[in-house]
This record gives sequence, structure tokens and C-alpha cells, in this order.
Amino acid sequence: MTDDSRQRHAQRTQLQVSHSLRAHQRAWFADLQQRVADGAPYVLTSPIAPHEIFEALDIPFVTDAWYSGLVAARRQSAHFSQVMTDHGYHDGLRRYTALGLGVVLDEDHPDKPWGGLPRAAAVVSTNDGGGGAAELARRWDVPFLGLDQPVMRVMHPDWWSMQRRQWEDYDEPDRIDLMVAQFEDVVTLGERIAGKRLDRARLAEIVDRVNRQEEHFDAIRRIIIEAPKLPARLGEVMSQTMGIQWHRGTEWALAQAAAFHAEVRARADAQQWVCPGERHRLMYVGAGLWQKLDFFDSFEESHGAVFVRSNYLSIASDGYLRYNYGDDPMRALASRYTALAKQMWIPPLGGAWAVHEARTHRVGGALQLDSSRGIGFITRALTEAGIPVLDLPVDPVDARRWNDDEMRALVGNFIETKLDSGMKECS
Repeated sequence: MTDDSRQRHAQRTQLQVSHSLRAHQRAWFADLQQRVADGAPYVLTSPIAPHEIFEALDIPFVTDAWYSGLVAARRQSAHFSQVMTDHGYHDGLRRYTALGLGVVLDEDHPDKPWGGLPRAAAVVSTNDGGGGAAELARRWDVPFLGLDQPVMRVMHPDWWSMQRRQWEDYDEPDRIDLMVAQFEDVVTLGERIAGKRLDRARLAEIVDRVNRQEEHFDAIRRIIIEAPKLPARLGEVMSQTMGIQWHRGTEWALAQAAAFHAEVRARADAQQWVCPGERHRLMYVGAGLWQKLDFFDSFEESHGAVFVRSNYLSIASDGYLRYNYGDDPMRALASRYTALAKQMWIPPLGGAWAVHEARTHRVGGALQLDSSRGIGFITRALTEAGIPVLDLPVDPVDARRWNDDEMRALVGNFIETKLDSGMKECS
């Protein structure tokens, strides 16, 4: 990012919590680097891993997708993606979670994002093999624990209405049993790393704290849905949501979510819209465009177009909350991850959710990445519901496939031809 673009982006940053998030993340990671250098352990995890267990054991954790997003946001993804290619890793290796591997492979790079990814004590990820987690564990010579998400047998197209309180029915008891058994393996590994036993009462407090955190996200989504115009830009909402999610279960995450909620509420109450001349509302479907989040701002002045929805805030509302778990927080935790992320993509669940989200958010069109899983079925569902869709031929973090002029032209033409042939400036 050039100095001019950084300045323009800073001028467009509206939320104060965006500044506090960046400051916290940088300070937290620097502290982690120092602690690891002093001999303390940490665990590298994936998004679909029980972070709450590590928090309960006082083990710091880093999410590979967060670090990949950091690499992309620093405009270094093209370089480190090429490093992986040069080392013989195929381009099908999902850069969305694998850019940390590229950073580790480039041992002599003088400007690694925030000092680089330190050697973890263990890697806990999924067994899908798409993100390079097992490769990092092998390279570091540390334990790798792979988790499996059991296949759904019963499809509930309106799954978002069930997961909060009917999660036992939705996720199926034997599937939850399987996840519980795997999570007990995570506990065993974590206890060995931490040198102490898991406090199950503390785990219950953390599971409850995550619920309260997600309730703030749910309230923010409701504000965005109900407000006459958009009170917070999509890039900031996505960054804030995931920056907090990667620390879920911590006291800081809950406090930051509350501050995020309060600021969006205040902006909506004061009618502080990101685009006062808002004319078009669009939704975004797919993995975060972390290499170019300010891209979503590009069409405010030229087309009066704003992006009001992404998977991230919506899955925080619909996929994480678990109530009525009694004295068994592990079972609720297992349910949370039994299908997490899968329901966003697999037919018919992904399409049904996208249509529901499009209608509640009052959008006139949708953008999604054509590298996303299940994209054809989501496109079909939205199109059949009367929502035009543009599939962007890019990777969420690999900048080697990004051409700014081409992408702006694609989206601009989509808005002009599919939403409205007129253009209105944002003032």
C-alpha cells in the first residue's frame, strides 16, 4: 500500500474501534513473539478449532486465517504465495489459511509481517489438507492434531433458526458425540502443553462469554438491517468482526465487541451514513477479500453503492450462539464446530441462507468469489430469487490474480447493467 493510499484509507476509516483493534492486535502479537522467544508455548489453530479450550488453559493461540489475512492486508501475499510455488507447493493450496507457511519458508525475508510466525508448540487444524497446517507442523517438528467435521445426514434449509436453541436436533447427537471425543483429544494435548488440568467451570464461563460476544454481533447485524442507510463500511465491519473472533472467549474480545456495538448504534442513531446518497445495496458472499478490503468503498461516489452484508458478521450471529447447554459446555462447544462454515456452502443450506440474507438486508445484487465452495448452487439460488450475482475471478488473499482496473470495471458494469443504468454521486 502506497503512502497516498494509506492516507486515503485512513481518511475513510470511520470507526474508532478500528484504531483500537489495530493497536491491540499489533501489541498482542509483539507480546506473543517475546513470550515465545522466552520459551512460552502457543498453539497455531484454524478457524474450525476450539479456541475456547486453549483460552481456558491459558495457552495463547494464533489462527492461521488471521495471519494470512494480515499478510494480505500488508500487500505481501503475492510474494509469499510465490515463495510457496517456488518451493513446490501447488497453487491449489488454499492461500486463505496457508500464507503463514510461505512466511516461514522465506527464512531470510527482511520484512516479515509483524516479525513473522514463530514456531508453535503444536498445530491444531482440520484434516481437509487444504491450508498447509500439517506442513507447518512437519517443518517445525511439533505435534499436529487434525479434526474432522462429520457429514450432515439431515438437511434443514432454515438452519439459522435452529442453531441457537435446537442445536442438539440440528447437529444430531451422534455427530456431536464424535466432536466431543475429538475435543477431549484437544484437551489432552492442551493439558500436556500447559502443564495443568483443564478447569471445566472456567471453560463454561468462556463458552458463555463467547455467547455474549456473539450477541453483540447479532445486534450489529440487526442495526445494519433496520437502519435506513449503512452506518459502517463493510471492510471495517469485517475486520472488526474477525479481529475479535480470532480472540473469542477472552475478556478483551467481549469488551471490544461491546464497544463495536455501541459505536455502530451511535452512528445509526445520529444518522451518520457512510454514503448519504446511498442508492444501491449489495451483499458479499465468500471468504474475505483481505488483500483489498477498501475495494468495497470504491463504488460509493461513482454509483451510490454500498456493501451491507458479508458471511462474517452473519455467521457470527447464526453459527456460533449456543444456549441451553446446562452443565455440559463441552457438548455445546462441540455443536458449535460440528457444522461451522459447512452450512454456508453445502447445498441446499448455503443457497437458502444467502437468499434469506439478501431479503433481510434489502440488497439488489450480490458479489461473490468464484473460488468459494458451493458457489454454483448459491448463484443459482440467488438468481432464482431475483438477485443478480457477479462472481469475481479472484482469490481472497492471493494478490497475483488481482487487477484493480479490471475488478472495478467488472463491478461498475454489473451495477450499471444489473441494478440501475443511472449513476448517482455520494455526497
